Amino acid sequence: MRSILVTGAGGSAGNNVCWSLRVSNDGKKIVLEGTDVDRTSIELNRWIDRAYSLPPANSPRYLRRLNQVVKKDKVEMIFPQPDYRVRASVFLPDREAVKICQDKYEALSRWFKKGLRKEPTVLSPRNRSTRQLVRKLAFPCWVRARQEAGGSLSCLAKSWRSVEYWVGYHWTEGLRTDFIVEEYLPNRDFCFMSIWTKGELVTSMVRERLSWVGHRIVGSGGTSKLNRAVHSNKVNMTALEAIRAVSEKPHGIFCVDLKGDVRGVPRPTEINCRFTTNVHYLTLASLRLGHPEWNFPWLAARLCLGEKIPSTKTLNALPANLWFTKNTDMGFAMVEGGKWRAENYS
Repeated sequence: MRSILVTGAGGSAGNNVCWSLRVSNDGKKIVLEGTDVDRTSIELNRWIDRAYSLPPANSPRYLRRLNQVVKKDKVEMIFPQPDYRVRASVFLPDREAVKICQDKYEALSRWFKKGLRKEPTVLSPRNRSTRQLVRKLAFPCWVRARQEAGGSLSCLAKSWRSVEYWVGYHWTEGLRTDFIVEEYLPNRDFCFMSIWTKGELVTSMVRERLSWVGHRIVGSGGTSKLNRAVHSNKVNMTALEAIRAVSEKPHGIFCVDLKGDVRGVPRPTEINCRFTTNVHYLTLASLRLGHPEWNFPWLAARLCLGEKIPSTKTLNALPANLWFTKNTDMGFAMVEGGKWRAENYS
């Protein structure tokens, strides 16, 4: 049996990758392992055969402990979240591309050079000219942490006072992180999810985020509630250009977030070389509609292990009539063609 290990298996994205692998055509043929820093979180993952609690990824003991698990259980492939200095096959791009994906400023700077975004500004607690930089900003603008995902520490600022208060508060509380200031993009919100091998696009799809779990009065982050699959040539072409600006020969998984500017033109906002939390929507569609090639984690695993995959569409893999919704502690669901169960009495 093939052995696959998913790191961060106690988080939503890791859990959903595990579910996708378990319900795939090869689900009964794999030994599925999961690791996480929090043993109470990984307890919630019902899909893995073995679970391991590891040190934090920034600990000098992390890689040693992870490689011990790989050696002991003869792990053949790792889905990292992400770290790839391990003794097993991984499905990741080159080190430089991973580094750029982990640094919002580097990604935005690459896109600025390609004409995809306006030039970002860095606000650092180590820079004595921060106040002068803030006074020169154009408003409204978007402020967020330079690293971390999910719109970490982000807010919409409408004046220089808001920016100073926002970053100053976090720095005063000991979070000495750099912040990025970028143009505010007020229009539609998309996610382009794709799989590549040696510079060639294998498959991809776009979903539009339509609402969010909980209330988002200040800042960003969290997870989307209602999504739908969409076909958009503008989003597809912009996302492909954004990926190639980060990696000349893309390989592995690339997910690009995009938002429309004031004219509605999609602009890349973030890129990751791992699956997003909502990858399980694709798996649900693959099960319901009988298309195994829509199960992106399964495809990625087979490619990494050198196994054959079914025929795939490079763009717009899923039909555009699919809607997906979820809520906290309520699971998730798919609706075709807007055929919602509830009768409209509003």
